[in-house]
Amino acid sequence: MFMTAIGLETADLSQERTFYTHTLGLPLRQTTADSFTVQAGTTALTFRFASQQPLHYHFAFTVPLNKWKQAKAWLTARTALLEGEGEDEFESERVRTRSYYFADPAGNILEFIARQDLPASAGADFGAEDLLHISEIGLVVDDVPGVVKHLQTRLGIEVFRDSSFEDFAQLGDINGVLVLAKRGRLWFPDQRQPAVVSPVHVSILGALAEQISLESYPCVLEVMPLTRVG
Repeated sequence: MFMTAIGLETADLSQERTFYTHTLGLPLRQTTADSFTVQAGTTALTFRFASQQPLHYHFAFTVPLNKWKQAKAWLTARTALLEGEGEDEFESERVRTRSYYFADPAGNILEFIARQDLPASAGADFGAEDLLHISEIGLVVDDVPGVVKHLQTRLGIEVFRDSSFEDFAQLGDINGVLVLAKRGRLWFPDQRQPAVVSPVHVSILGALAEQISLESYPCVLEVMPLTRVG
């Protein structure tokens, strides 16, 4: 599942724009009085102004596994990593990933994730241009199993490598995962920030054009047919 665009909201456009364009060095694709869009590999990331509080998100950028050490050095030169139980690197045997986490000025929890099953990337150095895409986005709901069943039926996507529980689930594949978290569940890795429902708009590639709104939640999933891309 490839995510081509993600739309989020923020109460401070200026700080967020500075972080994503200067700290992370992502190309600025568009800016208006109340929004900006940066490009993270093949995914467009847009923040729009909203006065709603609280707003909080989790999403992950995929980095090449063969540039894991270079990516960490590049990132830690720009911002601090989040720790969990004294560690700042994490590995999952279940989904075959390695990760480290950091926060943006709004407190959103971001992640660099390397997936063992993706091919290596050319070159030895690492820069913002080596970010492949955004491959995870958190969706906060009250009934995780119920939303899992709904999305399986509507989109035909499956649970990713048995990662489905009462308060947490992952739907998708190595290219893209919808992370469902129960409202109030504490986000990994430091487990200080409770998950809150925040508006999300996600565009993904699919066979047929379709737009799905999760009932009772400000979340829209838009399916873009391959023939329309570009």
